[in-house]
Amino acid sequence: MFTHGEGKQTQRVWPFFSQSSNGILESDFYMWPVYKYNRVKADPLDRERTRILFFLYSAKSEKNTETGKARTRKDLWPLFSSAHDFNGDSHFQTLSILEPLLPNSKSIERNYSPVWALWRTEKHGQARSQSLLWNFYHHEKGPDHKKLSLFFGLFQYQSGAEGRRWRLFYLPVGKAPAAKPAATVAK
Repeated sequence: MFTHGEGKQTQRVWPFFSQSSNGILESDFYMWPVYKYNRVKADPLDRERTRILFFLYSAKSEKNTETGKARTRKDLWPLFSSAHDFNGDSHFQTLSILEPLLPNSKSIERNYSPVWALWRTEKHGQARSQSLLWNFYHHEKGPDHKKLSLFFGLFQYQSGAEGRRWRLFYLPVGKAPAAKPAATVAK
């Protein structure tokens, strides 16, 4: 199929290749389903998606052309999933079994991802967390606190406004008061 018209054109020999575009949409594929590319550019939205072998590799980006903020997501099944949203929050996970197949399912990410994720790192505002091997190592850091856990919680360290605390085998072993701010001298 080959068509040319005002503002649009298509060249397609299915399943070998296709190139189709108009003023807003663009769609290409080569050796379908080996490579597929889609783009929508309608201000203020600029959205692109590239897929290789359906869900084996997927890269999606959405950009607000007025604000310049972007949201991206990359998946390489079953090795990793990575996402960044408009607020600057991010998420990365190694071993990603269902997330590439169901990318918008919050329940999968919340309930099942921790089961098979070997490494997870998340950033929400100023808070960051990292987890290795189902919380064998877990680290959490925020603007006013820090938590560290090893051996599935057998060793724990926590610091914050109330001070520092240590736990060994879930029992408290140490506590230090919070550092007092330096006194200011009035003149």
